[in-house]
Amino acid sequence: MVSMKFACPCCRLLTLSEQPPGTFAICPVCYWEDDPVQFEDLNFKGGANRVSLCQAKENFRRIGASSRKCLGLVRPAYESELPAGDKGL
Repeated sequence: MVSMKFACPCCRLLTLSEQPPGTFAICPVCYWEDDPVQFEDLNFKGGANRVSLCQAKENFRRIGASSRKCLGLVRPAYESELPAGDKGL
């Protein structure tokens, strides 16, 4: 049985087992914690994450993690976690 995965609000990879926002699940690829307040206000700093979702997205693009403090906690994405249009890259 294949379980459905949902996109992380930060890295957009299919790593979450429940649909955001508000799961408080932590993405193993970027280490973003799904926070409903930060999902609604992209520039809100605090809550489940110290950086805003907007900053976390930029951090992931540049360094591969939602923040520098999370660099040692992340892992590469599995091919099965890539959105349909990105598979095979």
